[in-house]
Amino acid sequence: MSASNSAPRRVIISCIFLSVFLNFYLYHDRSILEVNCIIDSETLINFTKNHEKRLEHACRIKKSVDRTVPQCVKITSFPTTKTLQIRLYAFPIGGLGNKLFELISLLGIASILQRTPTIDVVKPEYVTTFVKSIQPIFPKLLDQYDLRILPPNSTTSMKANDKACCKFDDPKKFLNVTVEHLYLHGNYFQSYKYFDHLRSKIREWLAPTNLATSLAGMLFPQNLRGSFVICPHVRRGDFKTDGVHEPSDATFTRSAVDFLVNQYKQSHKQITVAVLGNDQQFAYTIFQDKFGNSSSPIPNSYNFTIPTNSLTYQVLVSPSFTPELDLAFSRSFCDATLITAPSSTFGWWLSYLSKPSSVTYYRNIRETNDKVLLNRKFDLIGSFQVANEMIDEDFFLPNWIKLQTGENGVIIKVK
Repeated sequence: MSASNSAPRRVIISCIFLSVFLNFYLYHDRSILEVNCIIDSETLINFTKNHEKRLEHACRIKKSVDRTVPQCVKITSFPTTKTLQIRLYAFPIGGLGNKLFELISLLGIASILQRTPTIDVVKPEYVTTFVKSIQPIFPKLLDQYDLRILPPNSTTSMKANDKACCKFDDPKKFLNVTVEHLYLHGNYFQSYKYFDHLRSKIREWLAPTNLATSLAGMLFPQNLRGSFVICPHVRRGDFKTDGVHEPSDATFTRSAVDFLVNQYKQSHKQITVAVLGNDQQFAYTIFQDKFGNSSSPIPNSYNFTIPTNSLTYQVLVSPSFTPELDLAFSRSFCDATLITAPSSTFGWWLSYLSKPSSVTYYRNIRETNDKVLLNRKFDLIGSFQVANEMIDEDFFLPNWIKLQTGENGVIIKVK
């Protein structure tokens, strides 16, 4: 990470070196994961006759990798033959945060219903996305699922979480369903209530690779390791243009960070702000005074003015190479996290998986124009139906702290 108050030339050279190294690593690592799923008729017939038999060699990885990547379909012992699938709506084009909500919710709901979490390998986009996009980041996750071919017409489909992204639809209503193979047809499953009872296991399943942990450590200077680390997550990118989500706002982000610095300065001598996310220019602009640019402000389109009464603190900016590095950094170093774009699912997971002792703050989505709160759909006669896609208490954990802008632009906590 680039740090404020450091030698510019050394920072530039270090960033160039790290950029070349990481991009080579990512190109090499991702390019060699070529998945070729093979389902032969004899295996399918035998499997259909005896659904308890695990499908072997349904998929193979054509090239070997340095890190251990298990076969995409394997033999694993599960305690019950009753299976559970959910609709993986975010596969394959959704972001990492959306994918994680569906995958982890499948595990949580399966544990509640005492069923085996299952992914049907007949749908190659599921397997390909998992092996190429999820498995390299979270090597332990795939082992938690039974990947198999289910006999034709053997699955019973029921609706669950089908009307909103971020509302909890209690799966216990399916406890008395006795069918062998249950499929829950819904969207996103974005509520911690589906899986929070497995949180300690989830931290283990979603542990970063040793390489990601090492690289994240390289981004954090040794001389700052003893400081209290506040990690605001910045989410802009497509949020600026998709017409649904509210991106990180410059004034709120800077004001909220200064608010947290003022709070933690009372108990910690040194504060470091590590900005994570996908917009470096935004981060450098709103913290420009921390990089020695207060006398000649950088022109910006964010309607942002540098505060005049900000306390002194160090700022690091993530190089934004990969989400797995931000996740690894948060897990190792973040003492407090700040979700500045409240409907960002990646920001949510970055906070959920941060240090166990960390404290999470988030912007009150009700003070934004985020359309997750107001999803307009046409009904059968062509008129608008307005649906609230989110219940705050289902999406944000009860111990997370809500912030909003009060009078005169002052940040306040909301109960």
